[in-house]
Amino acid sequence: MVCIGYIGTEVFDIVLYTGHTLTKLKYPVLIVDLSGTGALKNAIHHGMDIDSEKEIVHYRNINYIRRIPDEYELKEFKDGVVFVLFGFNYMDIAPIRLDYMNIVVNPFSHVLEKINVLIRDRLLQNMNFRLLVRDIVSFDDLEKVKISIMLPDKQDDIEYLYLDFNDYENAIRCQRYQTVKYRRISFRMKKYIVNEIKYIVSILNMEKTVNASYSGKGQASDE
Repeated sequence: MVCIGYIGTEVFDIVLYTGHTLTKLKYPVLIVDLSGTGALKNAIHHGMDIDSEKEIVHYRNINYIRRIPDEYELKEFKDGVVFVLFGFNYMDIAPIRLDYMNIVVNPFSHVLEKINVLIRDRLLQNMNFRLLVRDIVSFDDLEKVKISIMLPDKQDDIEYLYLDFNDYENAIRCQRYQTVKYRRISFRMKKYIVNEIKYIVSILNMEKTVNASYSGKGQASDE
C-alpha cells in the first residue's frame, strides 16, 4: 500500500485526476478527505442517504470517506493507493502511515504563513516532503515561495504549475457534473499528473518486489 498525504490549498482536482487514472490501471484507490472544505465531496456522487463521514462511498471505482478509516477497512487497499487530504488541518491519522507528504501552496502570503506554522509545529518529524507551487505567473513567484517556505534543507523536489484558467474551469466542471474528465486541462498539469502516477506506481512495484523477496526467503527457510 502506498499512502500519500496532501496538505495545503487547491488539491482536490489533482487527487481526483490521479486517483481516477490509477483505477484505470486497476489499482484500488481510497481517498480520505479530512480537509473540511467539501471541494472533493462535491465532485463525488454520494447517492441517497449515504454519509461519507460514516461509510466509504464508491463512485466510478474511486472510494471516498471523510473520516480516518479503521484497519479492517484499509485491508481492501493493501495493494493500492490511499490519498489523505488534510487541507490545513493536519492531525494524527493512525493506523495510516504516510509514505510522503505533498505540500501544495500558491504564492499568496497567507497560504505560506499557514503552511509554515504546520511545518514548524508538527511536520518536521521523520517525513518525506514534496512541494508543489500552483498559480505562479512568473518565476519570481516561484522564488518567493522558495524563500518563504520553511522546508528542511530546501529540498530540490519542487514542482510548479502556472496560473491557467483551463485548470480552474475543468475543476469547476468536475464538481458541477460530478465527472472525472481532464482533456481540457493545461499541458503542465497533465505532465504533473503523469509524473505523479509514474512515481506512485514505481513505489508500488518496489513494494511488490520487496514482498516477493521476503516471501521467497520465508519459503526457503520453511524447507
